[in-house]
Amino acid sequence: MIRYFTQLLRPAQPCGGCPRENNTERYTLLDAALDTLRGEYASDELHKERLSICQKCEYLIAGTNCRLCGCFVYLKARYARASCDIHRW
Repeated sequence: MIRYFTQLLRPAQPCGGCPRENNTERYTLLDAALDTLRGEYASDELHKERLSICQKCEYLIAGTNCRLCGCFVYLKARYARASCDIHRW
């Protein structure tokens, strides 16, 4: 179980050719957990704006997940410090 969580928290390796390859600072599961504890959420307007950007993205899978980072976009867009892995928001 500990190995599973360690793998989740470890930064992902560059995938070799995808748009996020040069992005060294990623918003991780650990960042989300800390922001939840701190209560640092984006405003409702910012959340809606981010979701509208994601809805138009070619990397969105089934309207819920990002193909690049694997996140649930609805949840990731809710955090104030979070950012898109390919810098769209």
